[in-house]
Amino acid sequence: MGPGYRPTLRDVARHAGVSVTTVSQVVNGRTGGNIRISDETRQRVWEAVNALGYTPNASARSLRTRRTALLAILVPDIANPFYPQLIRGLQEVASTHAYDLLVYDADDCPRREHAFVEAILRRQVDGVAMIPFYLHREDMERMTRAGIAVAIMSGEPSSIPGVDVLKVSDADALSAMIGHLIGKGHRRIAHFSGKIDTFAGKSRLERYRHALASAGIAYDDDLVYYGNFRADCVPGLVDALLSKSAPPPTAIFAANDVMAIAAIHELTRRGLRVPADIAVCGYDNIPEAATMIPALTTIDQNMLYEGRTLARFLVERIESETKLAERVVPFEFQLVLRDST
Repeated sequence: MGPGYRPTLRDVARHAGVSVTTVSQVVNGRTGGNIRISDETRQRVWEAVNALGYTPNASARSLRTRRTALLAILVPDIANPFYPQLIRGLQEVASTHAYDLLVYDADDCPRREHAFVEAILRRQVDGVAMIPFYLHREDMERMTRAGIAVAIMSGEPSSIPGVDVLKVSDADALSAMIGHLIGKGHRRIAHFSGKIDTFAGKSRLERYRHALASAGIAYDDDLVYYGNFRADCVPGLVDALLSKSAPPPTAIFAANDVMAIAAIHELTRRGLRVPADIAVCGYDNIPEAATMIPALTTIDQNMLYEGRTLARFLVERIESETKLAERVVPFEFQLVLRDST
């Protein structure tokens, strides 16, 4: 093969001693089910691929299959350690099925979420996974009308054809969290909220209120400090909490771990001990939660599993030969007790 020559499927098949069809099935992940290819044959194909430096021609495949083999994921804030774990799980499944993945960071901005929709329609991806904070039904419908499979994380089932939902089911975990604090003797439990105009921010505040009511503790709006899911808002929230004349809370439930970890740092900087003076708990179980001192009590939602589930939704819908009904899979969260409470 001369300089600049691009190896073909036929070259790989000749090198591996198999048919072109077999090579195509292996490199495109079309194995399993009715397609039976031995592990030894698959290994020979991949050895030939590596030896020749073969790369699939995405444009040709797109014309032939009317697919782009591209998936995309929209995340609200890639700086939050929760989302890279979610992306990793989605990437894992996408790669197994020979899909490439585009990642789009909305940076907590409604305009950027809507710009994502426009970009996706231009790129003609096969499927989209989303944790949307600001998009609406009509945005989803624009994508599904374009033939794009859509899977979202949400608190409510979807009635939009072509949209599958990984349903947030964290009410029991939040009740357990508040119950754990009450069991430790806390009655004045503050909440550092996320952005209240987002589903996650509003939902976690509502579940905090419900958990208090279930435990027989009256809700006190003075114990809610409105934040933005980011660490930069926390010094102001702590300052407001400590400056009130009423008896200070003895515990804080933060809407995510990023805020909870920032709260521990800020309280410690001001000379308070966690949990001796004030307990702190969070939500997400990001990797830093287990390694910080004190280790953070939080709610785990298994980010890798969530990413894998969203990817499976997309791949199954894209590759199904029949129209699939919309699926809603509830995901149960777990309370993780550590030293901060």
